[in-house]
Amino acid sequence: MKKEKPEEQEKKDKQQGATPEGEGMESEAKPFVGLTLDEFDAMEKQIESLKSEVDEKTDQWLRSRADFENYKKRVLRDATRTKQDAMINILKIFLEISDDLERALKHSPEDKNAQGWVDGIGLIYQKLLNKMNNQGVERMQVNPGDEFDPNIHEAITQEDHPDFEDGQIIEVLQPGYKISDRIIRPAMVRVAK
Repeated sequence: MKKEKPEEQEKKDKQQGATPEGEGMESEAKPFVGLTLDEFDAMEKQIESLKSEVDEKTDQWLRSRADFENYKKRVLRDATRTKQDAMINILKIFLEISDDLERALKHSPEDKNAQGWVDGIGLIYQKLLNKMNNQGVERMQVNPGDEFDPNIHEAITQEDHPDFEDGQIIEVLQPGYKISDRIIRPAMVRVAK
């Protein structure tokens, strides 16, 4: 094999991208740029300004995102409330029918020939209560002797009664109903004074 002269080897190495020993370190290092103190201070101020701008934009973005999440929750809550309001308006109609059926069953004829009629009315009444229950409607449990609560009861009369203390319910005249925590109709009651 022919020995090459050092100049030829160096030329060949440059063409292939190789560098002589010790020179590779210098060529890979980034070039040094000389700055004056004023230029350096100006660059630092610019960096700080850009950092504060990034922080401000990040804060604005986070606030916008939080506002949007709150908006979505509010829209969902309002839609649920609107649906519930519409359902309550319709259910109030059926509550009147339920009251009529309950009164009819309380005053059913004693005649044995009418027993089929009484049983039929009872089945219709139960079916209506089941359908309302499937929609989330609950009948409030109010009994004589319970304490009067103006949030869930409506006092029709206030009267003296020997068996009940002041503020106790004497009789439930019309049952109350609710959906979840919303009162559809308060229970109509007689209250002792």
